[in-house]
Amino acid sequence: MKETGLIPNAVAMLDGLCKDGLVQEALKLFGLMREKGTIPEIVIYTAVVEGYTKAHKPDDAKRIFRKMQSTGISPNAFSYTILIQGLYKCSMLQDAFEFCVEMLEAGHSPNVTTFVGLVDGFCKEKGVEEAKSAIKTLIENGFAVNEKAVREFLDKKAPFSPSVWEAIFGKKPYC
Repeated sequence: MKETGLIPNAVAMLDGLCKDGLVQEALKLFGLMREKGTIPEIVIYTAVVEGYTKAHKPDDAKRIFRKMQSTGISPNAFSYTILIQGLYKCSMLQDAFEFCVEMLEAGHSPNVTTFVGLVDGFCKEKGVEEAKSAIKTLIENGFAVNEKAVREFLDKKAPFSPSVWEAIFGKKPYC
């Protein structure tokens, strides 16, 4: 592509390579991008994390996330969100939850989509009581449930299991 004068969005290329399972090529591009320094490193790392989760390689996503941290780059709310959503979509619910707690400890808060997705995962895999326990832990770590935003989200993104509503609000939804 370089030869033809086309310069694709490097982050989109990383994402595409990971989705297509071309992990080695993605890692080469990742190294080149870091070497050139044209894109902020947090963006590059987050793109690789997202690519790995979309390619259903959550362990690699976690490894890259930890590598980012070990090189002194602090994840932002978006980086955490990408990882957490990718993990619970890959059925790695406990890991997603642990990163959510870490996110709160780092001073970031999950958005409504991430919060509801995590609760939905707990309800499906572990039941309402475990979901309530997870919510309690998140609140104890500084998360504030924006009930209005959650209600609007659940209304717009339906259908969610009534157990999600029950876990968050303590009662079943009105039908």
